[in-house]
Amino acid sequence: MGAAQPSGGDPVGGGSLTRPAARVVPNVPTFSVDAGFWYAIPEHLMGSVALGSVVRAPLSGRRVRGWVVEIADRPAERLKEISGVSGAVPVFDKDLAQSLLWAAQHYVAPVAAVLAKASPPNLPRGRGSAPAASVQVSEGGHPLATTATSSAVGKRVPVTAVVGRWQDLDWLESLAPVLSAGRSAMVLAATSAEVVAIHARAKRVYGERALAVSADDDAELTGRWEQAQAPGHLVIGTPRLALWQVADLSLTVVLEEGRRAMKDRQTPTIHVRDLVRTRSRVEGFNTVFFGPTPSVELLAAGAAVVPAARRPWGLVEVVDRSGERPGSGLLSDQVLAALRATVADAGEKAFILTGHRTAPRLVDEINTRVGAGASAVYPGKSIVMVGTERDMAGLEPVSLVVAANADALLMGTGYRAAEEALRQLARLGNMLRAGRGRRMMIQTESPGSDLVQTLRRGNPIPYLERVLVDRARAGLPPSTEMIAIEVRGDSPQGIEDEIAGLGASEVFGPMAMEDGRRWLLAGSLTNVRKDLREYAGRWREKGATIRIDADPIDF
Repeated sequence: MGAAQPSGGDPVGGGSLTRPAARVVPNVPTFSVDAGFWYAIPEHLMGSVALGSVVRAPLSGRRVRGWVVEIADRPAERLKEISGVSGAVPVFDKDLAQSLLWAAQHYVAPVAAVLAKASPPNLPRGRGSAPAASVQVSEGGHPLATTATSSAVGKRVPVTAVVGRWQDLDWLESLAPVLSAGRSAMVLAATSAEVVAIHARAKRVYGERALAVSADDDAELTGRWEQAQAPGHLVIGTPRLALWQVADLSLTVVLEEGRRAMKDRQTPTIHVRDLVRTRSRVEGFNTVFFGPTPSVELLAAGAAVVPAARRPWGLVEVVDRSGERPGSGLLSDQVLAALRATVADAGEKAFILTGHRTAPRLVDEINTRVGAGASAVYPGKSIVMVGTERDMAGLEPVSLVVAANADALLMGTGYRAAEEALRQLARLGNMLRAGRGRRMMIQTESPGSDLVQTLRRGNPIPYLERVLVDRARAGLPPSTEMIAIEVRGDSPQGIEDEIAGLGASEVFGPMAMEDGRRWLLAGSLTNVRKDLREYAGRWREKGATIRIDADPIDF
């Protein structure tokens, strides 16, 4: 993990006496310690220090914690010793270390920052115990069952994109072959609310084998990490789980990898999709991406597309507003009639997707035209709830969903507007309860548009393939790489020339942003990522606040 840096020792060679030593990356989130430092392993710690161990070692006159990233014989003269071992269990092995190093390089982040995210919040005290071997669950006919069967015997299969609705959770039973073989599986969801719902179903099926990683309590999270170090578990968690070591991991299922919550906003800006694909390749487990609309990045990477048995979202009713007179209101007569029927039917509820600014106006219109108290901004307890996409994470299934203005989604800023419009509306359709009569209503002035027709047909792939072609013609990701550099506070002298000299094919900026400036680099950026580590370290030493967004999804 980077070039070896002796800690006060002599170069190897010349017949010098050697002794077992460990290269340690200190828990200091700066690029300057990325390569780590070599320390001798004292005799009383032999057998306790391993790759991935958290240790204490002297650095600049004090003792700091760090991670062992390499063990080898080194010249004994002047080599300082490790002070002690913290925690009873290494937090990563050789293969996971390789994936974490890739993440640090790709996302232009200090190695220590990535290793910290891969570690449990508290020092681990041990490993959990493996559960009993037998699992009595029928596999069923879900597409996941085939991959799970292969995973149980260690057979590699291509990365798969299962296109379908995951909220029914019947696919959890398909993971039984993995657990029956005494191996582990991992499920990654975007939010804690979704993890809780998935875990509740999984626990009914698999009992204590199902582990939820969703809490904010450090002790509880550490306990889950310790349990996951024993094979035979189904570990379900939010994106932080994507960096964790899981014993004998043979299958990972990622739900709706295209959602914004699947990418960290703060440095390191790790995206679950790309990290899991890298881990899958390096560590040898199988991966399935599951959701109604795979990202175009996943399609460009060559994932095998497999449709689930059901439509990827609910039935769609298109409400054509192109002929309505101006000032007709935010909701059509068709939608208002559907809302009145919902209000009149005891136990039924509706959700209307809109923007933050429009939500209060929609609530007033519904309460005026449908009935006082019928509507409120989510999470109110009214029958008709009005909210944004963010509100859908905690929404209980409803009988009617409405896209108040589907056309506005296509008018969003950013190169991902077309893909995002389909993804959000597909997700809206999956908020419907199971059963007959449930429907999604889409208000639009362009009923014949590609987006609307795709929603009607229930097949996202042709639409996304056209988006992919359009992106390539415009020279946009994933046909090219991009990195955003944000500098807040006083910019270091000469930064514009240094950014221009990094070697990117194109440099856009600087663009003004709140409290700073932003540059966008495009092209083949492998060498740029390497050089940017050195520059970013210098800029931070000069007092600038730097945010590097590798693979930005907003610009």
